[in-house]
Amino acid sequence: MAGAPNRQRAMQARGETTEPPAIANGSAGEVDLADYRLLVSSLFSSPGSIIPGGIAGILTPYLCWLSTGAQIFMTLTLSVALVVVLRILTVIRYRRLDHSEDSYEETRRWDREYFVGATVFSAVLGYSCYVALALTDDPAAHITSVASTIALASGYVARNAGRPKFVTVQLLTFCVPMAVGLIQAHNPYYHYIGYFAFLYVAANIAITNSLHRNLLALSDATKQSKALATALHSQNLTLDAALNTMIHGLAMFDHKLELAVSNAPHAALYGMPETLTLPGTPIAAIARFLIERQIASAEQVRAIKAALDRVQALQQAASYEFQSRNGRMLVVTIAPAAEGGVLMLTEDATERKATEALIEQMARFDELTGLANRFEFNGQLAEAFKKQERTGQAFALLYIDLDGFKQVNDNLGHDIGDKVLVQTAARLKSAIRQSDMLARFGGDEFVLILPAADVDTVRIIAQRMIEAMGRAFVLDTKTVYVTASIGIALAPVDGANPADLLRHADTALYKAKAAGRNTATFFDPVMAEEMLDRHEIEVELRQASAEGTLQLYYQPIIDLRTQQVVTREALMRWSHPTRGMVPPGVFIPIAEQSGLIAGMGDWAIAQACLDAAKWPDGVGVSVNVSPLQFREPLRLVQTVKDALLAANLTPGRLTLEVTESLLIEDNKATLELINELRAIGIKFALDDFGTGYSSLAYLSTYPFSQVKIDQSFSRNVNADEASKAIIEAVCQLARRLSMNVVVEGIETEAQRMAVQLLGAQRAQGYLFGKPEPVSEFVKGESRKRA
Repeated sequence: MAGAPNRQRAMQARGETTEPPAIANGSAGEVDLADYRLLVSSLFSSPGSIIPGGIAGILTPYLCWLSTGAQIFMTLTLSVALVVVLRILTVIRYRRLDHSEDSYEETRRWDREYFVGATVFSAVLGYSCYVALALTDDPAAHITSVASTIALASGYVARNAGRPKFVTVQLLTFCVPMAVGLIQAHNPYYHYIGYFAFLYVAANIAITNSLHRNLLALSDATKQSKALATALHSQNLTLDAALNTMIHGLAMFDHKLELAVSNAPHAALYGMPETLTLPGTPIAAIARFLIERQIASAEQVRAIKAALDRVQALQQAASYEFQSRNGRMLVVTIAPAAEGGVLMLTEDATERKATEALIEQMARFDELTGLANRFEFNGQLAEAFKKQERTGQAFALLYIDLDGFKQVNDNLGHDIGDKVLVQTAARLKSAIRQSDMLARFGGDEFVLILPAADVDTVRIIAQRMIEAMGRAFVLDTKTVYVTASIGIALAPVDGANPADLLRHADTALYKAKAAGRNTATFFDPVMAEEMLDRHEIEVELRQASAEGTLQLYYQPIIDLRTQQVVTREALMRWSHPTRGMVPPGVFIPIAEQSGLIAGMGDWAIAQACLDAAKWPDGVGVSVNVSPLQFREPLRLVQTVKDALLAANLTPGRLTLEVTESLLIEDNKATLELINELRAIGIKFALDDFGTGYSSLAYLSTYPFSQVKIDQSFSRNVNADEASKAIIEAVCQLARRLSMNVVVEGIETEAQRMAVQLLGAQRAQGYLFGKPEPVSEFVKGESRKRA
């Protein structure tokens, strides 16, 4: 049947479990389990018809026995009585149980039990009828048997139409024996009635099938009706739920601007009582309520009413935004609806507007300091140039960078660093005018636009900023010092567009840093040429490093007592094809600032170890290590290990020289790395002693094996008592700390004798040998030996 799949889908939608279908009318799969249970239940639904039918069945052979006296009828009477009793017991057992959750097998067992009982009942009565007609000539027995058979068969058709198979089998077991008995009877007229009985069976089977189809159609119609009602109810609930769970308020008005439908958020947004949310409420009543309760002003209500009228007239959507008296920001969108009505959608945009404002704030201003950010500054700088073009009034751009901020950030943590930045912003703002525009460019870089400022004004403001930054920062019991370097460019003299002006201010900042920091420098065109030259040197240095054209020169360090070379210091040299020998003071800072120093330093350590491995065992090699290399401790340790392994050099022959600037940056991390390398036998020397701060404290804190006194002290050792006293004091302290002292810059015999008398063990300088490549001093030693 076409309705079966629909019934199965409906059953699945209700959460019922499908099981093997019952067999109806000889074909499987047409009736689902729920229908099957229903049909089987209908068989047991009217015990009142089974009992009278059973009594009639018992009386039929009994009356035949009374009329004929034949013993077979008494036997059949007892048989029918037994079958009837068993069927009644089956009905009683079935009706005592709840069959709503019966499985297919359980339902089928009850179906089969009913079928077997009804079939046996029909077969016994059919046989009784056959015996009465074929084996007796008693008219009373004939009438009783035929009448009872026809009556019971007709009852089966009416009562069991839900199970056509049952009816068919029972009609056949009732009527076929009767028809055969009529045909075999002695009365010829009975023969015609016998043949007619077959037509009676066929007609009743057809009627049964028709009734069955009508029952199924009625069942389908009932189910579909219930399903439609359920679906409609569900749709109404879904629609209500959808309307009332919307984020926005919704109200629909008809062509007379009377309320047709609204949702809960609409009433909540406007604080309306339930009486004003009923269909048919005029817009005028709603407007009156909003004004009286001061939810919206009269002007705002009139604006909304005008928008409703305008949308209704023009059939074009409109939007209106207003702030209610309770501070909520409401956005009302009005659109035309069907049949001249209007749809009004109200959004509570308070949080969205606040978020948009916050996003705009974050897009334009620095979150940490509250100053304008790079994006906002670029816009302001472009506006400053436009104003300059209109008025011809010059302005200044100051590029500010903090000195020593990285050390604070690395040593004390980013929390302290952030607090320094916040206080820096406050100090810089306190030093400028109200009309000046200060921004944080990122990290520890700040930029400032000074409109309508001459050179003297710019200089005064820059100096105020430097002085403001010169005070100590006291943060969480920590006291730190962070100064400022400032580069200054004037528009339009130093740049006719934002990019040029920023670049030139940055160039001036670089010069301020190179000049010793904590100062302000104005841009000069010569600086641009220097920066261009510096850029070219960086590109060429990068190429030289990649191609391996850098060289190591070595300068001897001698033992003043034995006059023997104990160590050679590796000094990096760069022979440029057109520039000639580029001084280390030029290319080493560029290498450090460009990040090339790490790779160059790795190469220097590896090459120095390879070279030293060819020298006598008593001669070591010392290599200068940049503070930047200490920022990658794992790399530095691995570089040293690989270099020693590749050269097969004893670790004790390698000395790494570090400057005081490294110790200032991060003493804890530096000490850990020095100790790790000392554990494998590497020695450390403090280079350029006396040029930095707190040198004596470093000698007692770090495990140096050697300290090198800067040549500025040895140069005047014979004429300057202060230099002589410093060298003597360091030598005495170093002796107590088991350190060697190397005095650099010895060029005369008098200087050598002076430092030796002051206690120095070792010396280095042109008196003992200039820096030269390996090939040169190897030749010299070969000549000496020859």
